[in-house]
Amino acid sequence: MSTPGRPWTGCWKAPRTISGPQDTSGGIRRLEAYRDDQGPDLDEALIVHGDYSKESGAKGMRERLNRIPDIDAVFAANDLMALGALEVLHDPGRRVHEDVAVVGFDDISASSNATPALTTVRQPFERISEEMVRLLLDVIAGKRPAAITIPTELVVRQSI
Repeated sequence: MSTPGRPWTGCWKAPRTISGPQDTSGGIRRLEAYRDDQGPDLDEALIVHGDYSKESGAKGMRERLNRIPDIDAVFAANDLMALGALEVLHDPGRRVHEDVAVVGFDDISASSNATPALTTVRQPFERISEEMVRLLLDVIAGKRPAAITIPTELVVRQSI
């Protein structure tokens, strides 16, 4: 699988991440997945921590550009932070898609309206809500608490 001009694997030399808060399960798990993907030689300087706000994504992107200007890819732990990163990347005249790939997580409505439209990982919120209610009702009924993993979907748009 590939996008115009870029293969999926091995195309970025050192993708950066703007992680979510490390006091949330989503922030922790997404950062763990990034670390697992990058392997044991991961340079921790590639990681900046955000708080899921657009402002923290912009701040994190500015910090990375000031310290490591040759960014060719960034994954943000949510779409708002990715949208903040997109804004900052436009300032120095970098071309998102051609020079820098940007990927978010959640697939909020603003993602498809961004310039360029943001590639993101879609969570099936309706199914998540249904499962949360089901699991809560099970616990109320005296069953043992359970955890499930619901598959996500990559939504490829113009930002990669």
